[in-house]
Amino acid sequence: MLNQRLSAAKKIASDLHLAEDAIDEAMIRIAQLAATLPTARRETNMSAIVGQDAMAKVAHALAAAGEVRQLLTDAHLALTVTQKEVGLGTRMFGAGVKPAAKLDAGSNDHSDAAVAALPFAQAS
Repeated sequence: MLNQRLSAAKKIASDLHLAEDAIDEAMIRIAQLAATLPTARRETNMSAIVGQDAMAKVAHALAAAGEVRQLLTDAHLALTVTQKEVGLGTRMFGAGVKPAAKLDAGSNDHSDAAVAALPFAQAS
């Protein structure tokens, strides 16, 4: 039973990290596009209104990707509570540097009860 829970936790962690990496990559690509659009407009000596609709949509896409990233980090925090609820205790699955246990007041690293009570981001 413990091996099954560990195996499931490793799969969840792997998929979660892949999703987190994917949204980071998407945000990077969208941000690069957001930089390219005004650069191209300026290099071609076009009016500021040329492509404004597209620029606004790209900016909105970047903001939406930020909301998706927040939802994934909310899920990540919620899964740390679930991990303990199913008896796996504190374990690190996958790669990456985790925040230290003691962080400043602005941190999103909370106790289990605080994590469980956190409001989740809302996608718009």
